Amino acid sequence: MKEITFEFKPLNETQLPILTKWLNYPHLQEWWNSEEITLEKVRDKYLPRILGNDSARPYIIYLDKKPFGYIQYYYASEGDPNWWPDEPGQGVIGIDQFIADNKLLGKGYGTLMITQFIHFLTKQINITEVRVDPRPDNHRAVNCYEKVGFRKVQNIITPDGPATMMILDITLIVNE
Repeated sequence: MKEITFEFKPLNETQLPILTKWLNYPHLQEWWNSEEITLEKVRDKYLPRILGNDSARPYIIYLDKKPFGYIQYYYASEGDPNWWPDEPGQGVIGIDQFIADNKLLGKGYGTLMITQFIHFLTKQINITEVRVDPRPDNHRAVNCYEKVGFRKVQNIITPDGPATMMILDITLIVNE
């Protein structure tokens, strides 16, 4: 079997149309949003991130030089103070991501993609802990995170609704 290596390149403005297309896919709308997403809405939300005027740092994921999905990280301490039930310390990041093509779901790509992204980030920034907050009924995401090494901490209510807070001890990945 061929070794799978993902590339992570910062999102740029020219990629906003493909991001808009992806965000309207049914398998993403189910978890990310329920309304039609326009290019204008995507520009309003993601351009500040591209320009560095937002706490989220967005990336397009590539596999075999083709756009594969989206991933972002943010320092939990810089995010919405209503998001986490505690005060995240320095080095605590949150991540959000998706695989664009629903035919590639359930094949192990998500686990590998997240693991490689965390390795990618640890070469650039100081990370002590990684957090994710999938909806409790998003079993595919929860299972993927558990395969990476995340553990369920508690069910929380976020500005987006109910979520399961999951935490990864970064030493589980870095010391592999």
